[in-house]
Formats: sequence, C-alpha cells, structure tokens
Amino acid sequence: MQAPQEDAHALVVKYTALIKDYPRLRAEKKRVPNEANLESVYARLARETNPEARQVLLVARQFLLKARVPKPQGLPEDVRGLVSSLDTSLELEMAAQIPPDSPALELVQAVEPDFLADIAWHASGGGYVNQKESEAARKAFAYLEQIFEKHPSREVKALALATGANLYSRPRMLTETKAYVDRLEAFAPGHPAVAKWREWLKQAAKEDLVAPKVGNPVPHFKVEDLDKARHEITPATFKGKYWIMDFWASWCGPCKAELPNLHKAFAKYKSRGLEVLSLSWDKNARDIAAFRKDPQHLMPWHHAFPQGELAKTLNAAFQVRGIPHVLLIGPDGKILATTEALRGEALEQTLEKYLPALK
Repeated sequence: MQAPQEDAHALVVKYTALIKDYPRLRAEKKRVPNEANLESVYARLARETNPEARQVLLVARQFLLKARVPKPQGLPEDVRGLVSSLDTSLELEMAAQIPPDSPALELVQAVEPDFLADIAWHASGGGYVNQKESEAARKAFAYLEQIFEKHPSREVKALALATGANLYSRPRMLTETKAYVDRLEAFAPGHPAVAKWREWLKQAAKEDLVAPKVGNPVPHFKVEDLDKARHEITPATFKGKYWIMDFWASWCGPCKAELPNLHKAFAKYKSRGLEVLSLSWDKNARDIAAFRKDPQHLMPWHHAFPQGELAKTLNAAFQVRGIPHVLLIGPDGKILATTEALRGEALEQTLEKYLPALK
C-alpha cells in the first residue's frame, strides 16, 4: 500500500530543513538526502496533483537550483546568460502559480525572505510584458497587499510589509517606503526589518538632497569617450545643450527594445541640439563594438564604458539599480526627466515638451 503524500505544510517543514542544511552537506561531501536532489523534486512535480504542494515544490526547486549552481560570476559569459534566462523563466512560472495565500510563501519566509520581492515583481509580469514600469509596480504592490490580507501566517504578512518597503526603496520613494515601515512596526513591533529600514530612511533623507532626481543638478562624473582615445566626457561637455544619459547593456532585453525609440528621437532632435551619452554595463568593450556593427544598432552618439570602482561610483551617484536607467538633462545642468518619462512613446513626448522647435 502506497504511503499517503505529505500535505503542503509538511512539505514546507521538510524543505526548510533540507535547504538550510544543503550547503553544509555539500561542503562536507556528505550524502544529500534523495528528496533534496533536483531530480527528485522534478519527478515529484511531474506527478503532484495537489496545487498547494506543487507551489511548495516550485519554490523548493528554485532554492535547490540556486544552491547547486555556482555563482554566476564564476561562469563563462554564455553560460551566465543561460543560467540567468533559466532563473527568470522559473521565477515567472512560480509567480504565475503561487497565489497570495499559498503555503509556499512560508518556505520563502523561512529560507530566503528577500526572494518575495522577486516573486512579487514577476507576478506583475515585470519587465517581460508590454507595460509601463509604474503599471508593473502597481501589480507587484497589489500582490503584496493581497498577501497581507489573505495569508494566514503573521510572519508572512510581516514579510509582505517589509518587502513593500524594499521595493519602494529601489527607486528611493521615501514617503512610500516610510509608510510600509510604519505599517510593519505597528503590525509586528520589534521586527528586525524595522530598525534596518529606519536607518535606511535616515541616510536616504540626507542623500536625497543631492539625489539624481528631477530639479536637482546632474551629479558630477568623468568618463573616457569609448570612441575617442584620451578624450574625457563630463557634464561640462554638454553645457548649454539638452542631453540624455542612458545606462544600458547589449545583453539587456528591455534596453534593446528601447533602442528604436532612442534612434528615432535622436534623428529627429539632434538638429535641435540633442546629445546622448550611453554608459554600458557590458562585461567588455568588444561586446559593445560587436553589437554596434549591426546597422540597426549603430547608436551614433557618445559612448563610455566605465569599469571597476568607477562603475560602482557612477551607479551609486546616479542610483542605478537596474537598466535601462535614463535621465534627460537641460542646458543648465539640471535633471528634467527620468526613466519612466523617457521610454516608449513617452520619450518623444517628453523631448517635444522641452526642446524648442526650430524656427
């Protein structure tokens, strides 16, 4: 007679212990229990008919895969891309199948709480469907609110609030971040995330005075022109002009999707004095050169390839946490618009608003 299958909550307990112990077993070269092998998880997923149990197994599969695959930076470029694609596809699959009241979120809370931010973002379709970032964010926050309303676990409810603060902190929306931290403190006094986010808010308020946001001067920087040896580019290079600062990479799908819009806008507005500076997140300059050999990707404007500490300094100064990241700067060196107003159809609408027409 076949033993009865564990329910979802029993699976959460089991996989919490297995996943937490997995690194130690691998490091000590000890036998990993069969249920912690990816092959076993895939096999059970193939036959599992209980939706809640399937949801737990999907999360367990993701965590075990991350524990088993080497750190991406230790892999060759093409393999890194393959791992990244696989990771994204699995996250999208999870987000599509895990409802806000799922026991699977208890496994997330117990093993890797920060992962809830990824699930919430992918629940919105993230950057992989045709929608504005603001719409994707709205859906992500709606998912978190449903978790808070519907999930039976107080720990998971608290995690949903902490994740809300996390997501709002990425574009540095201080008022919204504080609102989530206040809710978390009221709901779960003493929660460790409260102290963390209070400190972050204090520091962010200081930094916000010089942050790269609309109305503030563009932060100073100095980069080497990729196409002109020993030629430096600074904000002064564009003094008296309107210019776009575009953080991108040749491997970035959303960046490539925006290129036709940027090419079109540059062709139309360069006669009005528009300049563009693209700063690449690529791993090496050869990738940029190869990409720009394609007639559809000529990108006939200024380019820079900051590396190492310079790249870190630039990303920190401009608060770049993902790409594409775009700024429009005016002749006086002040920021006129940021990413949301500079993608898709909004790009030309924004430029038309600021760049004076030729007489």
